[in-house]
Amino acid sequence: MTDISIIGLGAMGSALARAQLKAGRSITVWNRTSEKATPLVSAGATSAATVSEAISASPVTITCVKSHPQTKELLTAASKVLPEKTIIELSTGGAKDAEDLAQLIENAGGQWMVGIINAYPHMIGDDETVLSVVGTAEQWAAHGSIIKAMGGSSVHVGDEAGMLAALFAGLFTVRQGFMWGMIYGALAAKQAGIPLKTFSDLVPISMGMMKPYYDYFAATAPNATYDDPPATMRTYAAALEDVLASYEVLNARDELPRLFVEMAQKGMDAGLEDKALTAVIDVLANEN
Repeated sequence: MTDISIIGLGAMGSALARAQLKAGRSITVWNRTSEKATPLVSAGATSAATVSEAISASPVTITCVKSHPQTKELLTAASKVLPEKTIIELSTGGAKDAEDLAQLIENAGGQWMVGIINAYPHMIGDDETVLSVVGTAEQWAAHGSIIKAMGGSSVHVGDEAGMLAALFAGLFTVRQGFMWGMIYGALAAKQAGIPLKTFSDLVPISMGMMKPYYDYFAATAPNATYDDPPATMRTYAAALEDVLASYEVLNARDELPRLFVEMAQKGMDAGLEDKALTAVIDVLANEN
């Protein structure tokens, strides 16, 4: 028996395996293309001939292949060896696929954890690297050290398999909000005849407000503490109206700033003009 098995030895899976070896754990590895196991075997890993053999070799198996459906296909074929085994799924996929995979493992008598790797392969094993993981609190207590060997700042998010797809979508939206903000900002600058180099050079200065914006969000949204904010929804709404007016005068595409205005107006219409802008989260959530 080994401590952990790893299924999937692409760049990421191999990095995960090396992190477990570095942490002093014995590992069994499997990959559809067996040659990818050779460097790890040279480093001390044991190579399995089949998925079933890999899962049987350890109490815990990490899966890191293309997607949840691919993992499901592999585990379906190996379902007879899943009882009393724990599968830590680190492949990608949507909420429904994650839930289907978790159900398959449960029905076969195994346990599951599902995670998102917020890093590139070369970052695996670093203290600052984060894997966001769902599973029961008991599983996190039992296997958190395995997760943290791959990312020292990893976190337990919850216990529902589909949670991570929503978390990824939310965090990706934050990043893409920044990217699309720069794109729409460039449109306004271009329409006004401002060189995009000038606009680009000034973006980092504007980014100096990112930390105060985050502090505003963190102080108000998590506990719905919307009273007495440093800037009210009314203040934000007025500024957003001014921005939209500038886009209109410039005849620049304005879908993004118009969305901002419309969302703030929903909060104003709900009577929240003296609350924090983040109070609009509850307004929008209640529309569903």
